[in-house]
Amino acid sequence: MMTKDNQNQLEFKLQERIKELECLYAIAQLSIKNANRPVSENLNKAIPIIKKAWQFPEITEVCIQFDKKIYESNSFSKGIRFQEAALVINDIERGFLKVSYTEEKPQEQEGPFLSEERSLIDTLAQEISSSIERFENKEEKKLLEQKLRHSDRLATLGELIAGIAHELNEPLGSILGFAQLIESENPENTQLLEDVAKIIKASLHSREVIRKLMLFSKYDEQENGMMNVNETIANGLYLLETRCKKEDIKIVKLMSEDLPDIQANETQIKQIIVNLMVNAIHAMPNGGQLLLQTNHDKKGIYLIVQDNGTGIAENHLQKVFDPFFTTKEVSTSTGLGLSVVHGIVKSLNGRINVESHLGVGTRFELFFPF
Repeated sequence: MMTKDNQNQLEFKLQERIKELECLYAIAQLSIKNANRPVSENLNKAIPIIKKAWQFPEITEVCIQFDKKIYESNSFSKGIRFQEAALVINDIERGFLKVSYTEEKPQEQEGPFLSEERSLIDTLAQEISSSIERFENKEEKKLLEQKLRHSDRLATLGELIAGIAHELNEPLGSILGFAQLIESENPENTQLLEDVAKIIKASLHSREVIRKLMLFSKYDEQENGMMNVNETIANGLYLLETRCKKEDIKIVKLMSEDLPDIQANETQIKQIIVNLMVNAIHAMPNGGQLLLQTNHDKKGIYLIVQDNGTGIAENHLQKVFDPFFTTKEVSTSTGLGLSVVHGIVKSLNGRINVESHLGVGTRFELFFPF
């Protein structure tokens, strides 16, 4: 026959298991109902739910650390006994769930904690990790879809630019031709010649801009040939010098005068230069200095693009060449620029190194072998 003590013990264990099941159910419901809410919001909401599940909820405190951010109940730091489980997302440990008691309690199977509470904290850590993983996978998929749509729009835009350029070339040719005709027929009209000279200059400039846009917008099937990086830099600057002046960015050019030619695809090298320059411009919203430098040794040539802008965080530095990785808004960047640069450099058997410090700037050094 069951004694009173045995009955009380059984009731106690049953009540504890009910609390644990209620906690797991509430955490699962939180994960489902708030699936699209920020991780930080859900972690804060999980803390009071977890507190209630332990044997002594009145002295229980909870702390969740995720990616070095801490979410905790009011008196967690005063805890004297702790129980902990790791948060593992995609096989990477990124934080922990920790439960503490603020007062001493009788020794149980794991300090003052019940053996079932070890299973509970491990299960809760797994559920929280799975919830974070699902949220991040969903966000990553959403971001990837946005970037792919943006990339597709850019491809369409490239075709549109090429078409517009062709359409503009004809009227520009007519303007230039008639201006030169007026110039030749009025050699003594000084004022008219000055005005016509401005028209001719503006037309030539517009035609050159169109030519550059056509080079950068069309898909490149050109074969590698001998080309000079200094000349390619000059062509790239043509499109970006005006923008740099408007944004108070000083361009410093240290070009090796005897720079040898290399075997490469000229359009691809232009793409490298323009991508790196545009990145540098974005990194200097309040102006700054953009250094372009070339030199060489017996093995090949070096290209350096350096800015004194905002810099790149250390935890992002190893990801800058990953496809679709970007620290900018999706509306302003596809995250493909540096990935394309890296791919082109590797296809030429070259190498690219990046150094950066927050608030100091970023330096890209590229090497192209002979």
